[in-house]
Amino acid sequence: MKFFVLMVALLTSVGSFDHEYHVSKTNLRYVADRDQLQVEMHVFVDDLEKDLMAAGGPKLEIGTKREHPEAAAYLTEYLAKHFRVNWNGTFIQPKLLGYELEDDLHGLWIYLVKESAERPKNVTVENSMITSTYPDQTNIVKLWKGTERAATLLLSKDRPRGSYVGE
Repeated sequence: MKFFVLMVALLTSVGSFDHEYHVSKTNLRYVADRDQLQVEMHVFVDDLEKDLMAAGGPKLEIGTKREHPEAAAYLTEYLAKHFRVNWNGTFIQPKLLGYELEDDLHGLWIYLVKESAERPKNVTVENSMITSTYPDQTNIVKLWKGTERAATLLLSKDRPRGSYVGE
C-alpha cells in the first residue's frame, strides 16, 4: 500500500514541477578565431512558457512531441523583445540556432550566434526575460573573451540592463 501511495504521488507531480527560485543564466562568448559571438542561455522552460502565454502567445510545449509548429518563431520574437545586446555601440540581434530540453524536462538550453563580431570593448545587455511573470526573476549574464571571463552581470526586473567596458 505504501508503494502504491508513493507511486501515485510521484506520477501526479511529474507534470507540475514547481520551484521557489526564478533564475536564468546566459553566457556571451566572443570566439576570436571565428569572429563570432556565441550565446548559450539556460532557463526553466515552464517559467518561459508561462511568460510567453501571459504576453498572448500560444502554449508552445517546447521540446515535446506536441511542440507548436511555430515554436522557434515565437521564441525568436520573444528574445528580440526581452534580450538585447549592444555590442561596441551597435545593437545586434543574434540568430537563433536552436534549443534543447534537458533530460529532466525542466531546463531549456537556447543557442544563438552573431557572425562577424568584433572583440568586445563596450557591451550592454538588456535581459527582461520572465520578469513580468516573476518579479523575483534574476538573469545572470557572463561575458567571456575566449576562456577568460570578462564580466558577470546580475539583472532583474528593477535592473534589466548591465554593461561591461573593457580595454
